[in-house]
Amino acid sequence: MNRSNLERLRDAREYAEHALYDAGGLSAEILAGANQPLHAALYDLAVVGETLNKVSSEVKGAAPDLPWKAIADLRNLIIHAYWQIDLEIIAYIIEFELEPLIAELDKLIAFVERTDQ
Repeated sequence: MNRSNLERLRDAREYAEHALYDAGGLSAEILAGANQPLHAALYDLAVVGETLNKVSSEVKGAAPDLPWKAIADLRNLIIHAYWQIDLEIIAYIIEFELEPLIAELDKLIAFVERTDQ
C-alpha cells in the first residue's frame, strides 16, 4: 500500500514527537546506559528519516529549508551503520532539532492539506 505525501508527513511528525517523549532531555551519557529510551528514540528517528525520504520532490520543493538529505542520512546511519552512532549527536538532535522540525512539518502539512483539496 502506498502512503500519500500527507500521510508520510503526519507519520514523520508523530514519530518526531515520540522521539522527544522517549528521550527528550536525556544527555548522551544517560542515553548510553538507558537502552529502552535510546532504542525507542533511534527507531523513531529512523521512521522519521524513512517517511520523509519517500515524500515527493514536489512537496520537498515546498520546504527547501528542511534538511531532507541530513534526515535521510541519519536514518541510513541508524539502520546500516548503527555501530557508528554518536550519542552526543543523537542527544543534540533530540534536544534542539526535533521541535523546529515538528514546527516545519506542521506548516508543510497545512500547505499540503490546502493544495490537496
